[in-house]
Amino acid sequence: MFRTNERKCPELFYKGKHLKLEELKQKHISNKYLYNKWIPSKPEEVEFKVSNLRHDTNLQGYHGIWNSDGFKKPTRSDSPTRDLVWWSPDISRQEITIAEEQYLNEQEFYYEVKPFLHRFTSSPAFLASSRMGNFRFSMPIHELLKSYKQQFCEGQKPHIRVFETVVYKQEVMYSIVIHAPHAQGLFSKYPLLRNTQDAVCEFYKDCIIWRPQAMSKTHRFFLSEDMEAIRIPIRDRQNYMWDNIGMAFHVPYGQIFSFSKEILSESLRLCEGAEPKLNSGEFVKCEFGPIRP
Repeated sequence: MFRTNERKCPELFYKGKHLKLEELKQKHISNKYLYNKWIPSKPEEVEFKVSNLRHDTNLQGYHGIWNSDGFKKPTRSDSPTRDLVWWSPDISRQEITIAEEQYLNEQEFYYEVKPFLHRFTSSPAFLASSRMGNFRFSMPIHELLKSYKQQFCEGQKPHIRVFETVVYKQEVMYSIVIHAPHAQGLFSKYPLLRNTQDAVCEFYKDCIIWRPQAMSKTHRFFLSEDMEAIRIPIRDRQNYMWDNIGMAFHVPYGQIFSFSKEILSESLRLCEGAEPKLNSGEFVKCEFGPIRP
């Protein structure tokens, strides 16, 4: 189904499903990047254990969060199911290294090699910059879930469901919705997220296990049999789809997913803006803080 999102951008979406790239191909959707057959060899079936989420915003959004002591949907949605506060994985260099070590073990490759996975994790999902703005709030997943449970679930465990697959020009976004048990009527048509090894993502011990299928927006390297990242000449580089996951906390309109000023201050850092921008706010000039180690 097609719609225009709140940023006035067209998007193709599938409710209650996480459709892998091969499944999307079978639907014969119109997208030149998805069907690119000349993609070089790359690490396949890499798993990332994601422990932190990030919420990126512009200067106006930062002031709104700071003045409200938390996160909320600033405008009323056309449906209560769209009253969502969005977060995305905040993947550190250390988590990339751990994913590489696990990949080598699963491939039964026990020779010492130069680090290579960082050459392939070059899509916006892995970059320290942001297309949403210069202000980044980064928090551990377990702290977000704990706070959401206390504030919205009356101490009960929140429900976590497969929300949508959304297809853009060159990005596929797999979204998960987290909601209070009493809001089950709004989200019952969306299946609960199951912990299966063939899923795009799952929850495990307060972390997200993410299995991206396309980690590069532009393929600048290929992976040799010796697990070496070989640089591709500029004239031969190929563009492909890249995928991402989004975590949506259901926050009913008029309510705030609140945090103390101390927590907000500790979780905030400045990040570099990246094009194309995803909102109307201008990037600000500032000194950028270090990314997570």
